[in-house]
Amino acid sequence: MRDANNSWQLFCTVFKHEGRVLLADRTLWLVASLLLALLCYALFNGLAHTQARADVASVVLKKQADQQVKNLDLLNRMMAGKATPEPFANPADPASIGSGMGARYAVLPATALAPVAVGQSDMFSHYYQVTYRSKLNFMYDSEIENPWNLLSGHFDLTFVMVYLLPLLIFAVSYNLLSAEREQGTLRMLLSQPLGLRLLVLAKLAVRAFAVIGLATLVPVLVLLVIRPETREASALALLILWALLAGIYGLFWLALAAAINALGRSSAANALMLIGSWVVLVLVMPVLLNLVVGQISPAPSRTELATRTRLITIDGLNRYNKLLSTDYRYTDKPEILLPKDGKIEVPPRRKGAYLLQRDVDNEITPVLDQFDRQLAGQQALVERFGFVSPAITAHEGMAALAGNGSRRYMQFQTQVGAFHTQWKQYFEPRMMADTAIVPADFDRMPRFTWHETPKAEVRSDAGLRAMQLLLLTLALGGFTAWRLRRYPVV
Repeated sequence: MRDANNSWQLFCTVFKHEGRVLLADRTLWLVASLLLALLCYALFNGLAHTQARADVASVVLKKQADQQVKNLDLLNRMMAGKATPEPFANPADPASIGSGMGARYAVLPATALAPVAVGQSDMFSHYYQVTYRSKLNFMYDSEIENPWNLLSGHFDLTFVMVYLLPLLIFAVSYNLLSAEREQGTLRMLLSQPLGLRLLVLAKLAVRAFAVIGLATLVPVLVLLVIRPETREASALALLILWALLAGIYGLFWLALAAAINALGRSSAANALMLIGSWVVLVLVMPVLLNLVVGQISPAPSRTELATRTRLITIDGLNRYNKLLSTDYRYTDKPEILLPKDGKIEVPPRRKGAYLLQRDVDNEITPVLDQFDRQLAGQQALVERFGFVSPAITAHEGMAALAGNGSRRYMQFQTQVGAFHTQWKQYFEPRMMADTAIVPADFDRMPRFTWHETPKAEVRSDAGLRAMQLLLLTLALGGFTAWRLRRYPVV
């Protein structure tokens, strides 16, 4: 107990002295100021991106509600004999309502922690306008983001933590021991009743408190103040997990700096080795892993998808040529557009167009399913072997906690696909049987409801990633302790 008290007192003494030394050194002030500026700018970008998504979601849902009011109003006036519908905008026609006129929007809501990571939100849409037309028309039609953003990524909090925080840690720890030895003070320090391990531990603690503490505490406080939803119990637990994951990731790089210092090289050599390690673990390994994953589980060709779609469409045009070639007689006889005794004449062209789109969906679904399976397989491989790069582990974990990870977007697309099928099943029998839409049908039409990923699953995934990083950090710590036994003091 007495030895433990003495060790603690020595630790506190070294901690205070090292803190005063670092405060007197401009490097720490510069690093802290730069880190604070980066954090603030990244949080601003994340909050702006999240707000923009929320604004878009509000706009499309309001558009949907306004359109339904207009449809109901026009239908009521038609049934009262006060209005005549347009040929392609008839609220009594199931073909018109099932397509763009009464389309429903499927929206993926942002989570409380969305500002911390843009994640996959620049690759996948967070809303789709669902009609009875083929999924290719609204889910696989185009990229939704600027190609430069897709190439370089967004400057968000995860970018700062994963890519820039290690470099800032290196700036204050590359000469953790080498500076003392080069200045001749290390031998004098160790002439006191002070062990080398305790000295290194205290030096690391000061830097962890100053840099990693700042990097995790500032985002947590900002989110708690600016986004009230983060104060709810479930969101607060995820925020704590984010801070834990980010903190352990920072400790990994600090442990790496200590391990390289323990090799006994010069400060310049330490700096070069740290930068080299960062390049390999943060830049090279993710690229290599992506190349390997792409070879093991290649995605189907989009060219093949486009070619098969074109061939199926041509076949459908021949199959439904009779329906598609009918004339537009309702343009001179608008009275046939009005419902009578619950029936309406759905234009044969509209039926043919729907059947063509249905066949495209049925024929192309196996290709799309294969594409989704391959994408899921690639994601599984990244998760399985992501430990080779701490940057991948941290990035994937932070994106998942923010609700912008690949898995959540894949679930969203799966749920949208199921809703699309439900929407078609509602309108197909009405179109084929020439059944008119009545006002009561608007409340019975399918509506998209997002089913969120269980929070326990998200917490478990983040906890596993934090444990992987912790094991790597402890392994580096064990190596450092072993190397310090033979560290050349002089």
